[in-house]
Amino acid sequence: MTFSDRLDHPHAARCAARLRAQAPQQGWSLRELAQAITGHCGHSRLRAYRFPRGWSLTQVIDQMVTVAGVGQRLVASRVSRWERGEERPSSAYLDGLCRVYGTGPVDLGFAADYSDAADGHRPPALDSSRSLVSGTDSQDVARHGTHLVASRGDQIRRRVDEALSGSTLSDSTVAHKEAVAAQYGRTYKTQPATVFLDNILADLDDLQILTDRKLPAGQRRDLCAVTARLAGLVSMTMVNLAQYRHAREWVHTARLAADEAGDPLLRAWVASRSAVASLHLGDPYAAMMAAREAELLTRNHRAPITAMAWAILARAAATTADAHTARAALRHAEDLYGAVEQMPDNTAYAFTAGQLHFYRSHALTTLGESRAAWQAQDDAISAFGPDEHLDPNLVRLDRALCMVHNGDIVQGADYAATVLQQLPAVHRPAIVWRRAQAVAYAIPAARRSTPRVRALHEVLAIGAGPAQ
Repeated sequence: MTFSDRLDHPHAARCAARLRAQAPQQGWSLRELAQAITGHCGHSRLRAYRFPRGWSLTQVIDQMVTVAGVGQRLVASRVSRWERGEERPSSAYLDGLCRVYGTGPVDLGFAADYSDAADGHRPPALDSSRSLVSGTDSQDVARHGTHLVASRGDQIRRRVDEALSGSTLSDSTVAHKEAVAAQYGRTYKTQPATVFLDNILADLDDLQILTDRKLPAGQRRDLCAVTARLAGLVSMTMVNLAQYRHAREWVHTARLAADEAGDPLLRAWVASRSAVASLHLGDPYAAMMAAREAELLTRNHRAPITAMAWAILARAAATTADAHTARAALRHAEDLYGAVEQMPDNTAYAFTAGQLHFYRSHALTTLGESRAAWQAQDDAISAFGPDEHLDPNLVRLDRALCMVHNGDIVQGADYAATVLQQLPAVHRPAIVWRRAQAVAYAIPAARRSTPRVRALHEVLAIGAGPAQ
């Protein structure tokens, strides 16, 4: 019997009912009764705090709205999943539960993930990866303490914003969130993946609280557009961290938000994110369908995203060894890129020259057309911004693969190893290691005993674990 099955077992329900009947004779407080229900009946702590009050799931939601001002869009099935341990409430909802039940997250069973969250303390979202960006132990301690203070201030800031905004939002709040999304579009290309993800998830948590309110239609559309952009960036980061299933699910969230925002160009950008996630999930045919969707959404208004759709389609077709479709799609991408007005900013929402040549490089490398791929790689490296780390080094690893395809085994292995060794650890997410592994796997078995090839395997074996 699973844990969630045990929660619904008739014996567990009868046990809780008996303890509740005994509580007045024993003089137990609500907290003591909840602890007894958890200890004797097998119910989760969160459910054990509801039973003594005799509340239904719907009444819990009503209390959260009344007491904490959150949960207007909650449904009973979601609260039930929290109680079953199948889903975790966000920090905002946890704070609401703590207020409703008059206790802290530890008593509700969330100590491991939300230490002191109700008091404004929240640990780093990706604490397990802190070794990627930390130095000495004393620096870690100082950084953690600073994070706790900043998180406490963040909770206070949220409450001040809520008090100032009242039941609606000011236009300045919406504009601020749009500026935040634009900032993430720029920093995506320069920040380490784990740091970027930690920050953007915190801002999405904030955004979810705002969208829980009853808002004018225009403000809601604007916030949904912001949500779509941030969720799309989360999907891109999950791809970089090789969390492909999570990337797919975040694309779904972005799609829901983009549909509500009603902006065809935004929906096309989200479709392009879906195509990339499918490509990394090993489903190039789904990737081609999503890329064609993006192209169709912009057919009546050609834009840089249209060129991006064709470039992604080329890469997906190359993966299936459909050279004819891949080359035709690359021609469409190049023609469109030169025909539409480009955004001046080097942002993740734009399709830049570096991105165009990045997709050319990977498609042509996959097809084994090394000479043309080499030119695309030169074009890409010269077009990327000076602070970009991820894509330029993926292009360099494409070059190493071209060397191997051309029979320059030692040179290709040495070049790939050098790329990895020169790249700072915080800028080596899983996608980099997987591209480097592709170089190693492309080397014929008979040549893998060569010292330079063994050196590449040693670099991969030593560095891949902690860098991911």
